[in-house]
Parts: sequence; C-alpha cells; structure tokens
Amino acid sequence: MNTICRNFVFFFLLFILSSNVIKGQNAVYNKSDSLIYEDYIKTFSKDEKKPFSDVIINTAKYLLEKPYVASTLEVSDNEALVVNLRELDCATFVENCIALSGIIKSGSQSFDDYCDLLTYIRYRDGEVDGYASRLHYTSDWAYENEKKGILKNISGETGGQVILKTINFMSTHPQSYKHLRDNKVNIAGIKKTEDSINGRKAYTVIPTSAIPVSSKDIQNGDIVAFATSAGGLDYSHAGIAYWENEQLHFIHASSKMKKVVIEQKTLFEYCKDSGSCTGISIFRINN
Repeated sequence: MNTICRNFVFFFLLFILSSNVIKGQNAVYNKSDSLIYEDYIKTFSKDEKKPFSDVIINTAKYLLEKPYVASTLEVSDNEALVVNLRELDCATFVENCIALSGIIKSGSQSFDDYCDLLTYIRYRDGEVDGYASRLHYTSDWAYENEKKGILKNISGETGGQVILKTINFMSTHPQSYKHLRDNKVNIAGIKKTEDSINGRKAYTVIPTSAIPVSSKDIQNGDIVAFATSAGGLDYSHAGIAYWENEQLHFIHASSKMKKVVIEQKTLFEYCKDSGSCTGISIFRINN
C-alpha cells in the first residue's frame, strides 16, 4: 500500500480494499481475545460517525482495568501477529486503541480486518517479516506510521525541541530481549533499524517544563510518548491524552498500577515526578 491518505477512514477503506493487502494473516490469539473483540464491536458498532477522538477515548475507557503484562508479544518463537486484548503493555494498549477505533470508523468490522490493521500499524510496511520488521522503537513506529498517513507528529508545532541522541539500546543490550539473545541475525536487523533511526539525526520533544504551556494544543485522543534520559532509548512509555475536569491527564497501561488506568496525576505532574522523563512527543491520528 503506497497511498497516503490524510483522512483515516478513507485511508482504511483503501487499505482493506487494496489487492496488495494479504487478508487474514496468521495471528496468535485465543478464544477470549475474539470474544472481547466481539463484545467491543457490539458495544461501539454504531459509533461510526462519531469523531475519531471520541471513539479512541471510549475505546481506551473500554480497556480500563485490563491487566498490565509486559512482553506479551514475545510468546511465539517465530515472529507472528500477536493479538492479546486480555493483557496489555503501554505500546500494545496504544496500538489496539488505534486499530479498534479505526475498525469502528471504517464500518468494516470483521476480526480479520482488525488483525490486518493491527499488523499494518505494528510492522514496517505492514508486513510480518521477522523480528526486526516489528517497529520496536517508538520514534521509528511514529515515523513509519506518519509515512502511512495514520498519524502526524505535531510535537514541533506544540513547543517541541530537536533532540540529538544515539539510539542503540536494543543492539547493545541483547540479553534483555528474548529474540536477541545469541541471535546474530536478529541483532543485525535491529542494528540496521537503529542506524536508520540515527540517520534521521534527531527527534522532537516538548520539554517537561514546557508542558503546561503546550497543553492547550493537545487534544483528547492524541498519542503521548514519554522521552527518557536512559542511554540509547528514545521513549520509555506511551499513553493517550485525556482531558478531565479541564486538566490534561492520560490513559495508559501502568506498570506501577498493574492495569490500564486514567492517570490521577496530570501529564505535567507525571513527567515532573518521574526520575527519567525528559519531556513528551505528541502524535495525532489523521481523521
């Protein structure tokens, strides 16, 4: 799929109709996941004409209280699309909110369509082609999904500053990753991705101190990525912006709370109180 559409619904309709899309790709899931999906569709199927921001917030709230579980995508020895709506980490929570909302807005609501859209969001060029084809780094995930027309990085428009940082954590810490341990092929693939990221020279982050001023430009449903001071990493967490009582919070799969929650702290307070957060980047879904 080479067509880039600024309208998410139009993009998705082209996506599911494209002859280049492999329908019904092999997916790893269990019966509970399909039942959750069916219940979600039953709950929100009539929301097709609602604004995307409303749909994604309702989707995020639908997933509240789901357990936080790390590394849910590492269950298969060979890389495959993993569908897990029972347990979420911060990245799979965000991806599923986008994919589920896109399904509702498209009006094409089969489980295969959902799997295909999730694949398109999660993998480079929308194809499962080994471990390195998964978009592991958030900056790379955002870059590739902006090329696909799914989202726009608005960080520079909301007070962001260019950050120069070498990204290499995965290739320099292979023992921290199940599919990199003693696997030279996967390490080489990840190193190639890191070289590509670093070749872009920079990424844009709104400093923590600037969040109160920038908040006025952040909308319900925007994707929030939390930049980190950790060496070799771009971002360490992600969630979905949510305005509550005229204050900017966010919804996320919290490792601290061990479940999906509406964060009690404001976005600014959360970053300020973190020992490693250096700021945020904002990605807005095209709709």
